[in-house]
Amino acid sequence: MPDTAPDPSSPQTAPAVSPLVPCVLAWLVPGLGHFSLGRRGRAFAFFAVVLATFALGLFSGGTSSLADEQQPLSYLATFDNLALGPIEVIARKVSLGGLVYRLPAEESDPRRQQILSRLRERVRHPTYEYGSTYLLTAGLMNMLLILDAFDIATGRKS
Repeated sequence: MPDTAPDPSSPQTAPAVSPLVPCVLAWLVPGLGHFSLGRRGRAFAFFAVVLATFALGLFSGGTSSLADEQQPLSYLATFDNLALGPIEVIARKVSLGGLVYRLPAEESDPRRQQILSRLRERVRHPTYEYGSTYLLTAGLMNMLLILDAFDIATGRKS
């Protein structure tokens, strides 16, 4: 009968990490998924680029997107903003005054008037369009980083 005990001299293979872990980490903090996969230099570079793009968008007067039933593409823009993970909360607080993802439906709702007032104020900023584009670009970059971390974790990319 053959011995089925593992040979202590043979190298043990490490258990494979679920690709979900680096993806969630990359969503939580840009570059953290690559950091967890041992790509430390790339992780710091990705973190710096996404955070710089995000900050430039916010300081240029950019605004987080709001979902609007009358504008179907606004749902994609809002989803794009959400790809930044928890740092997206900062953009919503600065640009919209709180965690707002859609305007209240009632025209007479004071919260709606407050949000619209903040939006009008930000739109007057000369670099508003550039800032909003930078915020969207930061979200798109982080989506690509999440997918890149997934490809590395599954072995599709080395």
